[in-house]
Amino acid sequence: GKGMAPEEARALYDDWGDGYTTSVESWGYTMPHEIAAALASLADDAPSFSGKILDAGAGDGLSGRELRAAGFKNADITGADLSPKLLEIAASRSVYDQLKQLDLSQRLPFESESFDMVSCVGTLTYLAPSSGVLAEFVRVTKPGGHICYNIRTDHKLAWLETEKAMVANGSWQLLTETEPRPYLPNNPDYADKVLTV
Repeated sequence: GKGMAPEEARALYDDWGDGYTTSVESWGYTMPHEIAAALASLADDAPSFSGKILDAGAGDGLSGRELRAAGFKNADITGADLSPKLLEIAASRSVYDQLKQLDLSQRLPFESESFDMVSCVGTLTYLAPSSGVLAEFVRVTKPGGHICYNIRTDHKLAWLETEKAMVANGSWQLLTETEPRPYLPNNPDYADKVLTV
C-alpha cells in the first residue's frame, strides 16, 4: 500500500527491460489485453474512435499493443512510463503516437481534460494512494471519459478509501469492478496467491 520509491521502480524496470514481455507472457499475464478490451467495450466503435488515450505506466508497450489490437487503430495514444529503457522498447513497437517519461506519483504534465480514456495496467502496485495519481487521472480525462485500471488484491484495501472518497465527492463514478482473478497464474510465487481486480 505504500508504493515503491520512483528510483527503485525505475531501476527494477530498466534492469528487467529486454526480458519484461517474455517474462510476463510466460506467467500468463493477461491484464493488458483485459484492460484494452474493457476500454474498447466502452467506446462506441473502437475502430473509428479517434480520441486520445493515455497509457499510464506503458512499460515496454505491451498494453499499447493490446489497445491497438482491441481496435483503437485511429486513436491518438500517449504512452507514459518512469523507465527510459522500457520506453525505448515501447518506441520500437510503433504503437504509440507519443511517448513521455514521467513519474506518476507527481502532477502529470498534461493539460486538464486532455484525454478521452486512461489505461493503467499493473502500475498502481508501485504507487501509494496518497500520491494523488487517481485524482490526476480524473483531472486529465475529459468529462464523460473513462479510466480503466487494475489493482492487485494485496494492495486493494490501501486504495479502497481513495476510490470511495472520489465516488462520494463526485470526482468519478464506478462503472464496474471485476471479480478477483489470478494476476500471474503461471508464476509460482503468485499463481493463485495474488489476485487482481
